[in-house]
Amino acid sequence: MLRFVRFLLIPLLLLAAVLLGLLLTSHPASRPPVLVELGEQPLVIAHRGGMGLWPENTLFAFERADALGVDMLELDVRASRDGDLVVIHDEALERTSNGRGPVAALSLAQLQALDAGYTWTADGGETYPYRGQGIRIPSLAEVFARLPERPKSIEIKSADAGVEERLCALLKSAGQRDKVIVASFHERSLQLFRELCPGVATAAGPTSVRLLAALNWVGLAGVLSPSYQVLQIPPRSGDAQLASARLFANARARGLAVQLWTINEQPEMRQLLDMGADGLITDYPERALQLLGRPTRIAPRP
Repeated sequence: MLRFVRFLLIPLLLLAAVLLGLLLTSHPASRPPVLVELGEQPLVIAHRGGMGLWPENTLFAFERADALGVDMLELDVRASRDGDLVVIHDEALERTSNGRGPVAALSLAQLQALDAGYTWTADGGETYPYRGQGIRIPSLAEVFARLPERPKSIEIKSADAGVEERLCALLKSAGQRDKVIVASFHERSLQLFRELCPGVATAAGPTSVRLLAALNWVGLAGVLSPSYQVLQIPPRSGDAQLASARLFANARARGLAVQLWTINEQPEMRQLLDMGADGLITDYPERALQLLGRPTRIAPRP
């Protein structure tokens, strides 16, 4: 019996020592300049520029969202055939333009000859108000040049295409290092980007989100030393509930800002804000602004 007790006790003591060491050496993330600049108010983040209101991931959408007064623009990047970073969500062109085939098969010039407002409809296909209006697929450089002061959340969509290196170089040349959060569902892309561009704010990848959720569940979130500064998550993942006041509080204790996607209805917006969410990524930014008591009138652009 004594031998059995020792057999159990030694591993438990070792585990306790490891956890104590992690607790003593762990450190929270530092708040990045892009969020320091925005202050402590809950952020309204226009998902793909506000895809419920305008053709997604276009300069038209970004400029309208900017004029509406959102706090941050969310957008997606991929590489064209000639290596330019273009702003588009899907791997293929059909859903959001009159083009066909993969984005990576066309040059920037070919992509920008397409109509990026062609398929947008607000009434189930009865009308297509933005067809033929000159709305294009923008390059990321164009977005930076047109809206240099508006903070942006940039998601790397395509891995293994050199996007990380090109993005880092463009952030430096455009003076946007302190204006962005970089996210991706590809852990390797995030790791590589952090190595190439230290100091630029990043969001947690899927593995990091799962680790934080697991540590939160067993009460050990305090051992985490995040390599990222922002937690961008959906309220639910499959049948699992991710969003909770406890997770939000523990994430903030580790220095993380918590932003939820994609939140389009005001009752859910209110619920998540009451839990302590720091930001709402939404297709309908005017709804979030209205809920927060902020103006929803689009200001004229110079």
